[in-house]
Amino acid sequence: MKKIITIAALVLFLLVGCQNNQSGTPDTSKLTLIEMNDLTYAQKEKLPITYQAPSVKEGLSALPFKMSLPEILPFDAHPFLPPSINDMSHDGKQLMVEFKTFSKNNTGKSIILMITAINSEVESDRSSSEELKLSSDVIGFYTNNSLSFHLDGVSYTITYMNGEIPKEQHKNEIIEVANQMIEH
Repeated sequence: MKKIITIAALVLFLLVGCQNNQSGTPDTSKLTLIEMNDLTYAQKEKLPITYQAPSVKEGLSALPFKMSLPEILPFDAHPFLPPSINDMSHDGKQLMVEFKTFSKNNTGKSIILMITAINSEVESDRSSSEELKLSSDVIGFYTNNSLSFHLDGVSYTITYMNGEIPKEQHKNEIIEVANQMIEH
């Protein structure tokens, strides 16, 4: 069921353990600030400050919290793209980071996996979600194409778009992805 990941992706994921920024704010020294010159000062104040990481490794290292990406994906995927990091509060205290990958196979519908992490508790409407028990007694909430959970002060949402598989298989695969992140 699981595909063998490429050596490049494996090396990339092994580097995840090299994170050491625990200062509480992101290390932006290796990130590129995305300029929004066509906005007014008032508009800029309402929007997050956005940075682009040059690589997945440097994006993970810039974060003030420990985060690991899954090493084995349920489809033949390209390596994760370098993340964008959004400073929601303009002081580095509330960040949202997004990691994406997609299928190598171009014959059918594209399969997409996106992992979003926010270093705060995210309130959401869970009335239509199915509550699940994940690894290490972490509680997750599954809805259609996404699974959300909270771990060590960080709220995660995994969005998995794969219309080629049955619903129960989709649910099992997204749980497997989440459990890898929790156990790492």
